[in-house]
Amino acid sequence: MLLASPPVEAAGERGLILRLNSSDGHSDARSVRSVALHVPVGQSVSPFLQAGTFAARWEGKLVLEKRSRLVFHLEGTGQARLFIDGEALVTVIGMPSESERLRSGEHEILVAYTPPPEGDATLRLFWEGRDFSREPVPATAFIHDPEDAGLKKQWSFRRGRALVAEKSCGSCHDPGTEVVMPELLLKAPSLDGIGNRLRQDWLTRWISNPKASRSSAHMPAVFRGEDAEKQAADVAAYLVTDSSGLRRMVAATPAQVREGGHIFHQQGCIACHTLDRKGDGERLGLGGVGTKFHEGALGEFLRSPTRFHEGSRMPTFQFSEEEASMLAGFLRSLGKDPGARSRKGDAAKGQALARSAGCFNCHQRKDEAKGKGSRIGLFALHSVECSGMHYDLTGEEKAALSGFLSQKSNNESLVRWVPAEFAERQYHSLRCHSCHERDGEEPLRKKYAEEVSHLKPIELPANEEKPAILAGPPPLNHLGMKLRPEWRERLFAGQIRPKVRKWLPARMPAFPARAHHLSIGFSHAAGFSAEESKRGALDPAKVRIGAAMTGVEGGLSCGTCHGIADKPAIAVFEGEGPNLREAGARLTRDYFHLWMNDPPRVWPGTIMPKYALDGQTPLTQYYEGDARKQFEAVYEYLRSLSTK
Repeated sequence: MLLASPPVEAAGERGLILRLNSSDGHSDARSVRSVALHVPVGQSVSPFLQAGTFAARWEGKLVLEKRSRLVFHLEGTGQARLFIDGEALVTVIGMPSESERLRSGEHEILVAYTPPPEGDATLRLFWEGRDFSREPVPATAFIHDPEDAGLKKQWSFRRGRALVAEKSCGSCHDPGTEVVMPELLLKAPSLDGIGNRLRQDWLTRWISNPKASRSSAHMPAVFRGEDAEKQAADVAAYLVTDSSGLRRMVAATPAQVREGGHIFHQQGCIACHTLDRKGDGERLGLGGVGTKFHEGALGEFLRSPTRFHEGSRMPTFQFSEEEASMLAGFLRSLGKDPGARSRKGDAAKGQALARSAGCFNCHQRKDEAKGKGSRIGLFALHSVECSGMHYDLTGEEKAALSGFLSQKSNNESLVRWVPAEFAERQYHSLRCHSCHERDGEEPLRKKYAEEVSHLKPIELPANEEKPAILAGPPPLNHLGMKLRPEWRERLFAGQIRPKVRKWLPARMPAFPARAHHLSIGFSHAAGFSAEESKRGALDPAKVRIGAAMTGVEGGLSCGTCHGIADKPAIAVFEGEGPNLREAGARLTRDYFHLWMNDPPRVWPGTIMPKYALDGQTPLTQYYEGDARKQFEAVYEYLRSLSTK
């Protein structure tokens, strides 16, 4: 490999600084993984800049592990230039640089970009070397100064903006504009039927002090003072008045609890949860989850986490009723239930308190209307210390929120949606790195694997007829380039059946409420449009050659390890690959060529072999061995197999 993670001595944080300037004189800066940008015409490049003309500069350092001879390319629309160590290597989009020899270590890098006067703004940076074909320059090649003053200032504004969404500040304080920031549009948990789901004693404790139950809770402590616990008990009593007959469940058997533990292990739940009651700040503790849900309700929640809370970060795994029941049995076994211990409450008083406290400004409940909220507008607040409730903000959070609200013009940032930034925020919020590697970062489930090693199912003896190597979840380095936007959206929404990698016990979690915005965002972050373009009619000649190329006789023997439509893999040697039926609908043409040119470079550790060397394959009977033309024929054949 040409590069790995930046050397230890490299002083900086991964990625580059993207500086933006709009035509009205305003500026912005944010950290990005690489040089990639897509802004549809009429949209804003930043939530802090108005739509229209802008200029962009990517700044930082290029870090090379060894001395290399490289060719750089800029692809997109408009005008752009690439400078390395102050020397202009690329001055025109579409015209590659000369082959440049660069020493190992750090090099100053700058990309300056001006969008076209009309149409979408798009830019991507590629490189190629002696031992690898053209590819996007990866995030692992870049570092930047995280202490940059402009970057820190704008990061603080972004943190304040995120806090406005997390704390639902706009529910009580009018932001003065119609918001479109996706996080602000996600609904808070519905309180309808909550008495059928959550126990009254748990609700009392939660309302009294949410952060005592969950350190990362966004809900504030609504009541304070010596009567706070009594008031919380009253509200809890009111909330459970809609409970009907509670579903009773037979206690899980030891075998079911054990099987539930296997499911917990297989799905990588330890990446987001701990087995104790407290959690660790980043992960939520599950030791007390049995004291939260009524019998039967925990299993129902596991089957449909977003049924009453569309904005929940808990994904849908599409568990069967039996699987959810066994997993619930395991979770209940993690801690003893001391039984209900909270004081009784007055439901009538609780209803009045819930209304006066503004509970229905955030939460929905049948027959309850949203309150009037505060007379003070969001950007007219002189203090972030809420007079009505306690958010327990840290010093850093207070400073960020105060700084954001101190500039009235920032209210316009709530009107602007920048898909690439949304996708990056959600990548971290939804903990996509729980199972997937990106930019060399270890997946969290591997990091915490020892904590659940005792839950791992007993491995069966090796079967010579089955693959010895089971590849894990794919890396996400090229997610925005890899999957076609429409297919990716269905994946995020949980609509792909059957699963692509059938041998993986872990399932791809679904986030239906976020699927559309996420798919667009990952495309834009990689410098691609999320609009599906017409791919044209299939070329019968290419389809025939592509079919021959996948064959065993005179081909690449793809059917040995991959099923092809209704034909199973012939003789899997080390590891089975996905069935190729949906590959043409799933993968973009750009990514398919990147993958076929050098699979081990795209996914280190894959057992997929490299067929092309210097643009040629050994199969000279097709296009005289031209790998690009051959792989294009294979892609056409895969398209012909697809049902979409």
